[in-house]
Amino acid sequence: MVDNFEFSSTFLLFSEIERLKFQILKSEMDKYKIHPGQIPIFFIVRKNPGISQKDLAKKVMLSTSTVAIMLRRMEKAGFVKRIQDESDRRFYHIYLTDKALKIVDKIFKRLKEFERQSFENFT
Repeated sequence: MVDNFEFSSTFLLFSEIERLKFQILKSEMDKYKIHPGQIPIFFIVRKNPGISQKDLAKKVMLSTSTVAIMLRRMEKAGFVKRIQDESDRRFYHIYLTDKALKIVDKIFKRLKEFERQSFENFT
């Protein structure tokens, strides 16, 4: 049987780590005027250039209409470009702009550094 105190302490520790990570990322996001909800989109599109809006919506577990609104805002900010599918003009393929790629790399580096610092004393 799991000791409730141990579970609670572990849960609280991980919650605190997540809170700290968010604070670090928030300062980075504020520099570039990025909304926290956009971070998963940056990373998914970085890993899957040309992903369709429909597939992106599945990966971030949001409705296609919500993702479309997010992408419109990101496109207006110069972070993504949506290219209409030539064989089916109802679909769009999503790509990060050079501006976004630079930002994603910086955010990823910050995350990796946070991860390294968080676990440096673990064996």
